Amino acid sequence: MRLNTRHSDLGLQLRIDELLSGVKEGSEDPVLAELLGHELADIARRTGINSLVINPGSTSTKVDVFSGLSLVARDELPADPGTPDGIDSRVDRIVGWLDSRGLGLQEVTGIASRGGFMSPVPTGTYPVTDQMIEDLSEATFHHPANLSIPMAVKLKELAGPDVEVTVTDPVVCDEIDLVHRITGTPAFLTDGAAAHYLNLKAACNLVARRAGANPREIHLIACHMGGGTSAARFSGGRMVQALHAFGSLPSANRSGALPYKDLLLAIADGRYGLDDLRNDIAGSGGGLLGLVGTTDFRALFSFRASNATREQRMKIDVIVDFFATRVAAGILELSASVEPADAVVLTGGLARSDSFCSLVESKIHLGIPVLKVPGSIEAESLAAGFVSAYADPESRLDYTSQRDSNTRHREAESKMLATPIFEKASGEIRDGLMPSNIDELISAAIPRGEMPAIALIGADNEEALLAAKLANQEHRLARFVLLGDYGKVSSLAWELDVPLDDENFYLVDTADPATEGVQLLVDGVVDTVMKGSVTTSQMLKAYFQVMKKHGRVFPDTRLSHLCMFDIPGRNKLVSITDAAINPKPDKDDRVIILENALRALHALGLQQPKVAVISATEKPNDKVASSMAGKEIAAMYHDREDALVDGPISVDLSLSEQSAREKGYQGNVRGDADLLLVPDLDSGNAIYKSFTTTAGATAAGTVVGGDVPLILTSRGDSSRTKLASIALSLLLARAARNRRNP
Repeated sequence: MRLNTRHSDLGLQLRIDELLSGVKEGSEDPVLAELLGHELADIARRTGINSLVINPGSTSTKVDVFSGLSLVARDELPADPGTPDGIDSRVDRIVGWLDSRGLGLQEVTGIASRGGFMSPVPTGTYPVTDQMIEDLSEATFHHPANLSIPMAVKLKELAGPDVEVTVTDPVVCDEIDLVHRITGTPAFLTDGAAAHYLNLKAACNLVARRAGANPREIHLIACHMGGGTSAARFSGGRMVQALHAFGSLPSANRSGALPYKDLLLAIADGRYGLDDLRNDIAGSGGGLLGLVGTTDFRALFSFRASNATREQRMKIDVIVDFFATRVAAGILELSASVEPADAVVLTGGLARSDSFCSLVESKIHLGIPVLKVPGSIEAESLAAGFVSAYADPESRLDYTSQRDSNTRHREAESKMLATPIFEKASGEIRDGLMPSNIDELISAAIPRGEMPAIALIGADNEEALLAAKLANQEHRLARFVLLGDYGKVSSLAWELDVPLDDENFYLVDTADPATEGVQLLVDGVVDTVMKGSVTTSQMLKAYFQVMKKHGRVFPDTRLSHLCMFDIPGRNKLVSITDAAINPKPDKDDRVIILENALRALHALGLQQPKVAVISATEKPNDKVASSMAGKEIAAMYHDREDALVDGPISVDLSLSEQSAREKGYQGNVRGDADLLLVPDLDSGNAIYKSFTTTAGATAAGTVVGGDVPLILTSRGDSSRTKLASIALSLLLARAARNRRNP
């Protein structure tokens, strides 16, 4: 179907306007009737189905009551300023409002509630279940829509057990085509996009029915323009492509997409942080609010017409043009389809502005109608969903089965997209350069020939065994000998689908996995050992006992921990030593620890690491012992060409070029450290945890200073951190073998 003549364009818009203007309290709602279609509308008229619609927002709750097709009452209930906002207070407000209108909950047939950030499911109407509430408790975003289902359940308790509760087209609907899941990086794929599916789909259905078409046979591009802005392409009755409300298009309080180059530079310069990014894209500080200080477009237009100075009017014109251009660009992006679109639909609060819509339309040259469905028809859409589900039980969708089916479908797609086409280069440090991130580190550790073997000491640890599975099955880094209690290890292996095939995973039943694991290392059966469920002290004690017995450790041997971090916003790995083994090393011990770390960094291709000898201050102070030791250690390396060592130096000056500039610091490191040499385990561990918990870093840890690097991770580390630690240790083990056998 094509609506490409001016006559049909104008006639269709007039029919839409006529329909919307007929929505009045006390009368049959023509929008609800249109969304239901003739057959279901007749059923609603005859049966007089009474539906209560609730749609909570940030500071208020929209409520509607329908009897059959008649809109009995409609209001927006602000939160009571004297009562803490929450489910109970909002429910009390609704009950009080119903009483004030002479309406009783006992007369309600069902409650239609807006859906929040549950797990992704296809569009449709779902009876509310306990599983929905459980999934909402782990919602990705804290949003007022998440209150709707718990509020509806509370209202049902008050109304009686026969009242039905439904959700229609929640914000996490996920039915986009596979090609639109791909983002250009393998790091992540698009899943259920947060969009205004409820209003977008309703607007598309309304336009289709007004045009005399079956909604499944029409192809539309729709854009909801309001406090948040999102757009979607509607084809075959599905939302097959979406530009979501977080990061795609600018709106009243969100920035939309930001220029990546400038964003990265601003983060590197310290002018912009992750909290700023979160606030601008997914919070409430970007968009119109950030640009002019308001979220109300109408107030902006009114101010321009009355009180604005010449410069303010110019700025307002530029900003309005910016928003219109971005909306038009989003629509044009969605039009990139083999199937031509039949029309563009503009909806949401901004669709009430004829001048803004005309500006958007002037920037779109698709030769198809641009139609308006101003405001929101979410209430009618929710009511239509409930009436349809009530009148036709077979149309109801089961949330859990649809969620699980969608998850399996997406996992299968993701597995296919992860299938390698050209194998990544492996087995060497690329061009003699140190890996700049964890992915490069893992890739460099892939062996060219036979896979090395690793003894997993205490294999009854879920994260460690998952890391071993990743290392073997997905990255082909190593084979594993699993040491521990046979029952516990085999049971966990079965649960995690780890095949005990005696080739990639060989199980050794033992009550002393640490001693037996190190013995396998001495015997040449494995190339290194990895800590699983045993403690660090158990593993290191066994290492020294067995290695000393076989003459493989010496009096001056000092093991130390080296951990490398892939920190978001930095373009290279940052290392810390020692954050796990030596509690309070003296100055001489710290020099040995530094030498251990430098040998490792040199082996990874970093010929002149920038080392920061950490203290609380960058100025030597005899009351701060670490500062005096830092000065002495840095002096010892003054003439070394294989390292640039600054000390004493604080963490901020080590990692922030901006801090170094502001404080006038002139050392070698100046915010660009490769390695932090910490004064003791307490400070090192605090920095380690701040990197992983606050900065979102992925870590790769290893124990250096012995014959071979040992894989030592915290029991709380993720499987990815353990995988990265495996890769780092294997790389260093390979480098050690190459030195011994050039």
